[in-house]
Amino acid sequence: MVEMVVYTMTKKQIMRVAITVLVCLAAALIILFAVFGSVTASAEESKKPVYRVERGDNKVALTFTCAWDASDTDTILDALSSASAKATFFVTGEFCDAHPEAVRKMSSAGHSVQNCTDKNVHIKGMNINDLIADIKSAAQKIRTLTGKEPTLFRAPYGDYDDKAITTIEGMGYIPVQWDVDSKDLDDPDAVSVRKRISDGAVSGSILLFHNDCAVTAEALPQIITELKQKGYELAKAEDVVFTSNYIIDENGVQQYRPSVSAALPIVYSEEDPALDSAFEKIRENLTIQQIYDLSSVGRVGLVDDIKAFLNESELYAVREATYEELMDCYMTLVYAAENYGCGGTYTEERYEDIPQIVAEDDSGDSDNDTDEYVEPPYEDDAEIAKDSTPDVK
Repeated sequence: MVEMVVYTMTKKQIMRVAITVLVCLAAALIILFAVFGSVTASAEESKKPVYRVERGDNKVALTFTCAWDASDTDTILDALSSASAKATFFVTGEFCDAHPEAVRKMSSAGHSVQNCTDKNVHIKGMNINDLIADIKSAAQKIRTLTGKEPTLFRAPYGDYDDKAITTIEGMGYIPVQWDVDSKDLDDPDAVSVRKRISDGAVSGSILLFHNDCAVTAEALPQIITELKQKGYELAKAEDVVFTSNYIIDENGVQQYRPSVSAALPIVYSEEDPALDSAFEKIRENLTIQQIYDLSSVGRVGLVDDIKAFLNESELYAVREATYEELMDCYMTLVYAAENYGCGGTYTEERYEDIPQIVAEDDSGDSDNDTDEYVEPPYEDDAEIAKDSTPDVK
């Protein structure tokens, strides 16, 4: 026979148990929020603007911050014009008010004019509504003077926090800082300013100057000459940064990351069927290691490695594709090879419909019609080698 034991508790004991349970729950919630808070804080600390861009070509961005005087602006514009170089001027709204003609000259010369706040403020810790109003005011002044909407933003003094960056991005801007500072505000020596830029520049660098420094006006022609001698293409910031499909790492380096659908069939290029079929043939013919190795061979090496199994139209498409198109296709290729396999499945029939590029017969003699392939015009090997595919491992 089993005896049943019944435990009874007084009201005071029940109250003590309830209090103990509530205290334990409160402690658990405090721990949970502390952990969540630390994760959030860590994420906020990693929020970065673009300091440099990871590129496979040799573009660098010439940028000038314009917040005060315009004393050396004409000399700088003349130097840029003489060298056929383009630059980006980050201007404040107050600069637009004080020097509207200088801003018009920048824009009419083919340079870009971008947003650097209205009143040259420290945006770190700034009230969000005040920040939005300030940026909008500067944008309106830039738009009035240039007829163009700014799309890039620079934080004055390099000062920002996560809240500010999130707000700026939410307004449709890409926040852009710099990775090579000329220090032209502090250093009156043109030689050291030139050396600092020349030694520090790498592919995708964003170079910082100021428009109201006599040392910059003095050093700029030689800086441009040295950068060009090293093979760099001097460009506006918006021609260096990626405007979509990118990530920014913890060091502020912007890296291109195309959106790739996992659904089959795989699409490498929606615009060019020959380029699309070329990269599918690469996937079908090369091993995964061979595909990885393509990242370091450049355009000339790429063509040499794949010409055995591509037709002439596909080779032409690869030769003529832009760097961004090749990078997009290559990233998709790596994704597809890693997820769906690669190597040894090429069949000619699948690509019979790709049109061939043939020479026009101007003779009018239909009996002499031939499908003679025309070699497409493209740069010499030394020039093409500058435009390499991305290093993805």
